[in-house]
Amino acid sequence: MKHNFQLSDFPNSNFEIETSIWTGKSKLFMNNSEVKKSTEKGKPFLIPRADGSLALAFAKQSYPDLVPTLGIDGKINLIVEKLKWYEYIVGGLPIILIFAGGLIGGIIGVIASLTNFSIFRQEGNPMLKYTKVIGVTGVSYLVYLLIVTIFTLLIK
Repeated sequence: MKHNFQLSDFPNSNFEIETSIWTGKSKLFMNNSEVKKSTEKGKPFLIPRADGSLALAFAKQSYPDLVPTLGIDGKINLIVEKLKWYEYIVGGLPIILIFAGGLIGGIIGVIASLTNFSIFRQEGNPMLKYTKVIGVTGVSYLVYLLIVTIFTLLIK
């Protein structure tokens, strides 16, 4: 996932962070150039300041989001705005498949929920976002039912 953002400590710079869903590792870009990482504990990003010094930026996971925050000089910087509590509930509805469908339902539910959270972060009409999220949730349940039906027919 890629996210563009600004940092108040670097007003004339544009940042982009690329985070792997699978490994959780992040790459940080400043004005389209990759920011190097330190080898010290925590492996912070070394962001060059205007005065030539380096700011240590620590990427920290912020659950339940998969988008990290950046800790710079003891200050936590949000990369993306946190979702509202009701967006977590509506977007996370597919996770209920864990209880109904075990591993298969859980995999489908987690993928659908992450997709829903991503949809809520997009720019645009809120009604369209909710329509898409409801569609993704419905499709996730249909995919689960289809897979279960196929497995049931194959076992017989």
